[in-house]
Amino acid sequence: MKRKKKAKPHIRFYLVLLMFCLETLAFISLIVGIIVIPLYKYLWIVVFLGILINLFCSIFIANTSVEAGFKISWLVVINLIPIGGVILYLLYADKITTTRMKKLRFNKINTDLQKGLVDCSTTLEEIKNIDHNAYCVANYIYKNSFSSVFKNSEVTYFTLGDYAFKPILDELKKAKKFIFMEYFIIDHGIFFDKIYEILKEKAKNGVDVRLIYDDFGSVFKVKAFFYKQAIKDGIKCVAFNRCRPFMDIRQNNRDHRKILIIDGVCSFSGGINIADEYINKTSRFGLWKDNCFKIEGEATNGLTNLFISDWNICHKEKLEHKKFMFLENKEFLRKDVKSDGYIQPFGDVPFDGKETCRDVHFKLINNAKKYIYISTPYLIPDEELLQSLIIASKSGVDVRIITPGIPDKKLVYSVTRSYYEKLMLANIKIYEYTPGFNHLKCMVVDDEYCLTGTVNFDYRSFYLHFENDVLFYKNSNIPLIKDDLLEMIKESKEISIKDLKVNVFKKLYRAFIRIFAPLY
Repeated sequence: MKRKKKAKPHIRFYLVLLMFCLETLAFISLIVGIIVIPLYKYLWIVVFLGILINLFCSIFIANTSVEAGFKISWLVVINLIPIGGVILYLLYADKITTTRMKKLRFNKINTDLQKGLVDCSTTLEEIKNIDHNAYCVANYIYKNSFSSVFKNSEVTYFTLGDYAFKPILDELKKAKKFIFMEYFIIDHGIFFDKIYEILKEKAKNGVDVRLIYDDFGSVFKVKAFFYKQAIKDGIKCVAFNRCRPFMDIRQNNRDHRKILIIDGVCSFSGGINIADEYINKTSRFGLWKDNCFKIEGEATNGLTNLFISDWNICHKEKLEHKKFMFLENKEFLRKDVKSDGYIQPFGDVPFDGKETCRDVHFKLINNAKKYIYISTPYLIPDEELLQSLIIASKSGVDVRIITPGIPDKKLVYSVTRSYYEKLMLANIKIYEYTPGFNHLKCMVVDDEYCLTGTVNFDYRSFYLHFENDVLFYKNSNIPLIKDDLLEMIKESKEISIKDLKVNVFKKLYRAFIRIFAPLY
């Protein structure tokens, strides 16, 4: 296994970063030039106005409907940097506060999702007769994320990205009608280059090939205008939310989804991106622990619907949902699919006022009776999620959390560790995965539920990113996934209170950076 050299940032990245800094400084300088300098003789008035502005902005933030962690972070920023903090809030705060902006941004997405929504009232009623709590979770997703629950589907679960590599290539080669791909990161190497060759060949043969990649996620990986080259190669391609050297709060809302759909009957998702470290062809931090799963059958509809809704907000060409859904393409299904429990793929968007992925985690934690096993690369929960885990543990539920022992981001790792002590005092067991980097995002509850996909257990995934998850209920893969987590625990180091002892300066540092956790 070759060790990957650290990628060199593109000039475009530095340009964007430089322009953000210069524009922010210019804006602050303009305010100072207009208000402070002309009134320097009346400095007390300027100071008084600054205090009033800070006060009014603080009252405004305190009364917004956003999560309390965001409020605390911004209130600290505003009071640490008088006037400048207010300007930073106005420029970069990510939560939309006006009805007009909510309508402009999220109504189009949800309207589009509803077009592809499959009626699943019979299936929901069936779940209701089995377990009312399970029905409440599935119905919540159905109504808030416009995502149906499916039965006639099979799932193949891959405990490492390595094991998904060949199946992905094999399914792509079988494509007859269309291939849809949507990934946070694409990076040249064995994985992506082999996929790209298949995509080019399929496009030449008349297959409808479409690719969405996140521009920021891939900024170190592919050329600035890679999408233009893809279009030349016959692939319909979009760089999601392109990085621009202008102040724009949307730059913080990234497409973190990982979706691959073939002919509307087969799909892949999970934690892996299309880059060599995800299949352990190169090594950055030792073994890259991640997952991927293949869905065959009706449940592919859920991921197809998410892709089409994203494509339609990114591209001038609008896709009709019906022609790409399972019922229109079931002749491409290459095997007889047996129903295996209930499968509900769903997504989340950052500005609709409904944190569906976060809320589903919350509901499942509260439903737990025996155990909750969680794997996440970043553990930065909001206060409600933190308390729900603590209450579950104090109620006798076995709560175990696996985080990385080898971090990819040291700052975020320090924030993650700042939560350990409070959790451990409630008898929650924390394990750090030592063979390499743990990128697996997964939660298994009571042998009944599994929630897995792209969602990290942190503010950024719960509140700021476009994400996708899949809820499995009474599916035969749940014991396999549970066993995978238990195997990870065997290979991990259990953290003790002694491991958390640090000097007073490090304690202060962790306490300070934790205040700003929602802004990372």
